[in-house]
Amino acid sequence: MKRTKLLAMLVCIAMVLAFVAGCQGTDAPAKTDTPANPNTPANPDATPSVTPQANVSDETELTYLFSSDVTDWNYLVATSNTPAMYIDSLVEYDYLGLCQPCLAESWTRSEDGLVWTFKIREGVKWMTYDKQEYAEVTAQDWVTSAQYILDAANASRLADMMFTIAGAEEYYSKSVAGEECDFSTVGVKALDDYTLEYTLKAPVPYFLSSLTYKNFFPANAQFIAECGDMFSTDHETMLYCGEFIMSNYVPQQIIESELNPTYWDMANMHITKITEIYNAEASTVEPEMYLRGEVNSCDVPTEQLDEWLNDPEKYDMIRPCRPSFYAYYYMFNFYPNFDEKYEPENWKLAVNNVNFRKSILHAFDKVAMVEVDDPYNAEAHVQNTVTPADFISAAGVDYTQLDAISQFANSTTYNTDLANEYKAKAIEELTAAGAKFPIIIYTPYNTGSTYDTQRVQVFEQMLERNLGTDYIDVITEGYADTDYSNSTMRAGNYCIMRSTWMADYLDPLSYTDPFRIVQNRTNFIYMAEGFCKVSDTYVEGSYEGKDGRYYYDIVYDNMVEEANSEYVDLNKRYDLFAECENWLVNEMCMVIPYMRGGTGYMGSSLMPFESQYAAFGASSGRYKYQYIYTDGINTEEYYEAYEAWQEERAAKIAELDAAGKVFGVDY
Repeated sequence: MKRTKLLAMLVCIAMVLAFVAGCQGTDAPAKTDTPANPNTPANPDATPSVTPQANVSDETELTYLFSSDVTDWNYLVATSNTPAMYIDSLVEYDYLGLCQPCLAESWTRSEDGLVWTFKIREGVKWMTYDKQEYAEVTAQDWVTSAQYILDAANASRLADMMFTIAGAEEYYSKSVAGEECDFSTVGVKALDDYTLEYTLKAPVPYFLSSLTYKNFFPANAQFIAECGDMFSTDHETMLYCGEFIMSNYVPQQIIESELNPTYWDMANMHITKITEIYNAEASTVEPEMYLRGEVNSCDVPTEQLDEWLNDPEKYDMIRPCRPSFYAYYYMFNFYPNFDEKYEPENWKLAVNNVNFRKSILHAFDKVAMVEVDDPYNAEAHVQNTVTPADFISAAGVDYTQLDAISQFANSTTYNTDLANEYKAKAIEELTAAGAKFPIIIYTPYNTGSTYDTQRVQVFEQMLERNLGTDYIDVITEGYADTDYSNSTMRAGNYCIMRSTWMADYLDPLSYTDPFRIVQNRTNFIYMAEGFCKVSDTYVEGSYEGKDGRYYYDIVYDNMVEEANSEYVDLNKRYDLFAECENWLVNEMCMVIPYMRGGTGYMGSSLMPFESQYAAFGASSGRYKYQYIYTDGINTEEYYEAYEAWQEERAAKIAELDAAGKVFGVDY
């Protein structure tokens, strides 16, 4: 395929994404009624218009490969492995990206925006792995999940996501301290079996969209009590109220998921079974298995892309990946918790020098790095902000084009002359501080990913070439895919490494999560010298850091808190968040954003524009509306469907807007 054709396709993508951004208004709607639902239950036979019925297969079963075994199925604890197709949420986003009722049939909010009341769908069942009815889903199940998450003994990594609820943070703090807790002080109430009430501590403008994340999933108290510590450790210790039931699970062998026979929206389900087969070499063997019709999906490796695009038969079986809202960035580590042979104390001196960090930024060739994932149009995927373009807008202006960040969002950061200017400044300052050269940059990578292996090679070569081995020495080390993040990123076992984040709800606040101490997950910016106050003993309002010390009055966290305290004027709110990002990425260069997700090509038997669509939460991990196609989807069909999807979405939004109905953006 010629580059001109690829460029035309990417222009098409950009136009569609721009449209999506334009649909995300910032004015808070005055109505309190539930959004109109064009699909269920009023019209249960609705099907996305992009479906070319002539190509729909008689097959209703999907087969995939997986190479990374699940380490934690407990959706009330883990921050990964979201069982989106196993557990339904209160609301969901349909294939047009419009908020729809799910387990909540309807809802209202109070005039002050603090109290939300949900009418729970009656007759939905909790099912066991062997398809036996266990209990009915009731409002109390959301109280149960909230209480479980906020109990410090359960060590849930989702607790902070509940802090928008009145009394939740205070309850959790008491639980952490081992004090007596009264859950009646938390704003989660079951008014009766089918009426659920949330009381917020502030009228946050993104609450409805946050309900699609798993901290707002239901859980059955009796089943948790029966399972004890074994709850959600495998398919037999889980309950199901979503589209599928995990009927069989053998670690490092197989996962079988079958359509829930009691699913409430069966009319929109066209897939009956999903089989996932373990193969440690999945990424290597998948393409050929896809060509033979043995699996329904494959990623086309970069090194094979030329062959596939120039082979008419193979070209007709693949399509571009759909752009995502994952942000990819490289992190500087201010908590060097690694082997002494990599000189952690010397790294601490270097990383706390802003000129050193900026020398790395300007020596970092983002285009070259993205080419690992997409060698044909890398520049189209480069981004300089953590928050991706098209995510949200203020008064019709995309967030990335707001005054505080537009200049660096639109700039080219790769500049070797500038990199060496910062290098000279850093050498002078670090020499005076007692640092020795070259500075070791210890960089772990995931051996289970050929892409990650290639990336770390590009990273090492570009930095050492552009800055010189007299200045830096990039040392790489491979780690197994299993528990990779916990053994590297979360442990502080790195100098610089790649990470990613996707929003949990529709607000710029969500893209600040990896960098604030309240998350304390993947970044240790709060431990940078001079950016906060530190105490060896607890101080009111402080947070315990990874090193056991207490951190408070943190510059970045304070900026985020100020932005997050603006609930009424959303234009001002987004401007304040843009200022936070300018400080983080541009002024202080604490992280280096470089790419948004959705690069490359893939083979798939599914049409992406039939799937549920959202930049956050669980909806996109479900299979509602989707058919299996006989020969998969090729590039031409992909773009034809993309255009049809765009037109249908525009028409639906215009229809709802004309009727004065809220269609589910902020509320």
